[in-house]
Amino acid sequence: MSATTAGAHRTGDLGARLGQLIEQVWDRGWEPADLHRVAVRGGEPVVTSLLGDLVAANLAGYSPVTVDARWHAQLTEIGAAVWWRPDEDPVAARAARVKDGWGAVASAVATLEMTLQVLPPIERLSARPGRATPSAAPGADVDERLLTKVRMMLAKAEATTFPAEAETFTAAAQKLMTRHSIDRAMLDQDVGRGDGPAATRLGVDRPYESARFQLIATIALANRCKAVWQKGLGFSTVVGFPTDLRAVELLFTSLMVQATLAMTAQGSRQNWTGQSRTRSFRNSFLTAFAVRIGERLQTAAQEAQDESEEETGHTGHLDVGVTGDGDARTRQAQSDRTALVRALAESDQAVDEAVAERFPRLQKSRTRASFDQEGWMSGTSAADRADLGAPGRIGRPGD
Repeated sequence: MSATTAGAHRTGDLGARLGQLIEQVWDRGWEPADLHRVAVRGGEPVVTSLLGDLVAANLAGYSPVTVDARWHAQLTEIGAAVWWRPDEDPVAARAARVKDGWGAVASAVATLEMTLQVLPPIERLSARPGRATPSAAPGADVDERLLTKVRMMLAKAEATTFPAEAETFTAAAQKLMTRHSIDRAMLDQDVGRGDGPAATRLGVDRPYESARFQLIATIALANRCKAVWQKGLGFSTVVGFPTDLRAVELLFTSLMVQATLAMTAQGSRQNWTGQSRTRSFRNSFLTAFAVRIGERLQTAAQEAQDESEEETGHTGHLDVGVTGDGDARTRQAQSDRTALVRALAESDQAVDEAVAERFPRLQKSRTRASFDQEGWMSGTSAADRADLGAPGRIGRPGD
């Protein structure tokens, strides 16, 4: 046996062993994006790249219809794909591509083996590969025209250098998503749909993890969702209805960009002895930003709900004309308002029950992050420079 053949045989064995470990973590509830976050937190690019190769190879071994669509979407998001030749082994192919070759890959293999073996069971969000069944695409409850509008608003918020403008665009996006969520809740009640809450996981990156989770939690609250932080695993699980989960994902991504830009623009900080206090300043900045933005989003969401209730009172929630005397119209308006309140209350209760079911041993705890008064004031100011109310009425998609 030649040295080349022996090396290929060795890498094939390693790939098979790591493939078995990946199968085991699927059984424990992990998904491709979750594994990617763990690898990224380790800070070793070869480990991250090799893991992506192995995950792509694993999913390629299943019939596409038996793999949940969200898993394929996650592969695209993390940039993983089968790029090597059919007659190649992914481990050997990666070794031929990276600097330091087999030595770098051998170290990455050892790291991955140890990491995959110790990952704990987590809440399952979708069927593992081989057990999924064809279903509607993720987020199908969200009108694509609405998503386009929301993305455009958030892109403008991220691009502008004027905080007042950024907050106005962000609030408009929140109001639009809230109006759509309310319409969706009323429609689901009318047609008797039994779909319950779902869940998604959002990365909580280093540094300033506590402040980042605070931002996720406040955005979730404004969108009738609940967020749970799995400390040490690099993510938060958000529970809610699909329409609301999509709003949380979009807003968190955009607001994290806005917060980071505002924070870094403040520069570094030192105390009176010349020692750096940049870390405590920035942690306080992001926490204050999260708290104040949460209040602003809650206000925008409440305004959207009030507008929906007012319109429901005038026209009925399905825009069905009501004929008859004034008393009949008044009774119909009151009935429609009651239906709206009941639909939202039932949605909230369903989310609470879903959280309790997924996290039966959930505990609340307070964070003990360092506090920097200047950072807190600066973060509050960054989130509070402008009236968040968007000019004019925010309409439904297609208005």
